[in-house]
Amino acid sequence: MPLLLVLNELSYREVKARYDDLSDALHKLVSVLRQARRHRTDVALVTERQFIDLPMSDDFSLRKWAADGRNADALRYIRSMRNRAPFRAVVTTSADSEAEYFHAGVPADGLGVAHLMGGLALSLPLEAKWDHGVLPLVQRTLRETAAGDVVLADGEASVRHAFSVGHVDGHRAWMCTSALTRLISPGDLWDAREDVFPHLRFLARVADDLHKLPATALDAVKVRLAELESAAAEWSAAGGPLPSWRSKVTPDSDSRKPLCWFTDDEDGERRLFDLHARFTPGPGRLHLRLDSSRRALVIAYIGRKLV
Repeated sequence: MPLLLVLNELSYREVKARYDDLSDALHKLVSVLRQARRHRTDVALVTERQFIDLPMSDDFSLRKWAADGRNADALRYIRSMRNRAPFRAVVTTSADSEAEYFHAGVPADGLGVAHLMGGLALSLPLEAKWDHGVLPLVQRTLRETAAGDVVLADGEASVRHAFSVGHVDGHRAWMCTSALTRLISPGDLWDAREDVFPHLRFLARVADDLHKLPATALDAVKVRLAELESAAAEWSAAGGPLPSWRSKVTPDSDSRKPLCWFTDDEDGERRLFDLHARFTPGPGRLHLRLDSSRRALVIAYIGRKLV
């Protein structure tokens, strides 16, 4: 299941805005989508109906906007992200679930679906009231009382939200770690590596390393990889000579460096992977090197301490 990016219909319905402002907001939405995909490649856009038919301002025609050649790349990207979704449109949450959602007293289907599916809600940047990384919701559900009566009950909830590229960056760590719970086997981790860890490159030999791990070590390895992904993503965005590590990453001693040479699949060159992170149980090691030209980390070995 991809990470769903659900467009908040309240951010564009009945909003009075000029054509140029709406066009600019749509291009900013594309920037938000692109930034989300830099952190997780398995993201997909969900909207309340086919994108071209979204009900926007009375003075704004999406079909007219789409017909403008200047918007061709933006339209193509939005459509490609929407085509990735496992279902084509947001449905009314009260119709397909036991919960109904409200924001500021107004039914909020998109925000509700994002909450139900553990996704990220997005808003078109047209009104400052949506400029928040988390939005509060009221979740209305049917509950049975002690007397056996069924009543409507309201509870507080919240949904992760992005109005801007900065909000996406603020959710970067969650976007990575939220995928970890579905990786329950070495094969799952290997198959999802490019989606969940887009700033890490794994040598092909690591697939065998993962399958040799004791079952008790898999969770610890996932956590270390998530920390390395966060460090590499920040390094890629901010620059600097070295990543800001989230856990202890150090080079091996000179006496042990001869053990840390591996052949890189890309060009067949033998390279030194003496940087390593630790994991438990046991003396677990994860060996890597910096790819400064790409601002990425290359993972060569995951297993017990090299001997």
